[in-house]
Amino acid sequence: MRAVVNQEERKNPMAFRPRRWHLFPVILALAIAYGYFFSPGHQSPVTNPAPAQVSVPGPLSIQGPYFSDHDRIADRIIAAINHTRRTLDIAIYSLTQPNITAAIEAAHRRGVRVRIVSDEGQSRERHSETAYLKSTGIAVRLSNGFRGERSIMHNKFAIFDGDRVETGSFNWTTSATSYNFENAILITIPEVAARYQKEFDHIWAQAR
Repeated sequence: MRAVVNQEERKNPMAFRPRRWHLFPVILALAIAYGYFFSPGHQSPVTNPAPAQVSVPGPLSIQGPYFSDHDRIADRIIAAINHTRRTLDIAIYSLTQPNITAAIEAAHRRGVRVRIVSDEGQSRERHSETAYLKSTGIAVRLSNGFRGERSIMHNKFAIFDGDRVETGSFNWTTSATSYNFENAILITIPEVAARYQKEFDHIWAQAR
């Protein structure tokens, strides 16, 4: 058999020569992939993070800070609303997030006294939920800032049952939930809640 092979090789030297060039595209592709995925500057594609646990704190606590790109802030706000039994006071620049809106309406229907003060200009935006919530019987007032019509009510906080506060940069909006870098913190400290309650009552009194 070897003699036959040698005769064939003499007739066609390329017939039995290992064709290493067939491997070249594969090797090149592997080298490019290795350089892309393992280079120091490479960032993996954005993926949905593992859900953070939503919890309700004990008698005295600070929860957070939470961040909108991985800590499910809207879910934490909804959980706080769902656990509210007596009063819910909300000072929010913009409110468009439908799930938060549904939780507020549900709280109102189960007997929680809900008051919302929002920015007057922002409430005219097409996706604002303030007019809808007012139509359900919830007390809603609109405010500018404390320097007249060219200033704004830019607060973003809520007081749950008079003793728990949520605050931060997080507007209760779809954009804050799904697109923006935002933060929030939940505070269950009576002295802190009392300061926020006093400010809410002040804004509420001058709003219309």
